[in-house]
Amino acid sequence: SVGSGFLIDRAGHVVTNFHVAGSAKQVMVTLSNKERLEAELIGGDPQTDLAVIKIPEEKVKEFRLDPLTFGDSDALRAGDFVLALGSPLALARSTTFGVVSTTDRYLPEGMTLPSGERTGEFNTWIQTDAAINPGNSGGPLIDLDGRVVGVNSRSAVFADNIGFAIPSDTAAKVVGDLVEHGVVQRSWIGARFQPMKDWAEL
Repeated sequence: SVGSGFLIDRAGHVVTNFHVAGSAKQVMVTLSNKERLEAELIGGDPQTDLAVIKIPEEKVKEFRLDPLTFGDSDALRAGDFVLALGSPLALARSTTFGVVSTTDRYLPEGMTLPSGERTGEFNTWIQTDAAINPGNSGGPLIDLDGRVVGVNSRSAVFADNIGFAIPSDTAAKVVGDLVEHGVVQRSWIGARFQPMKDWAEL
């Protein structure tokens, strides 16, 4: 399984997708200098399809790795230029260029992982024609100032370069919780919801 990710601090925290690393038994990170490091899973959130892994802090210093910073996805507009970075089809260090189509696309169906978990069901997505292919998952979608405005996550089957990224404003909040607590802390009102058609079949 191949995915992508990006460093967010000098402590070694790396953001990726839950469907890339959230249920992994072992995670290996290949740096741009082709050095391979074993990483630790810090936490994952299947509902937003985000996960945080960690590489050794001393390696960040040794290789002088520079973290990326989150930008403001709310400031994105249709037509803005973006770059999708990652390892599409295991082709490492690849970059594609495109425009934002919409900033709040809702997809009614999440993804079902091999573990049976559903992921990404409650996201709204940045849609872009910057090519996002299998292997790009977890990589950064960046603006022309080099700030992360999204986390690459999905592509449309049979489409020609229709890809989707998790907005950075969502990612920053989720990642903050994962780094601090290992899980996302959400409120709970004591009620569960189900589609009416399921209820009618009971």
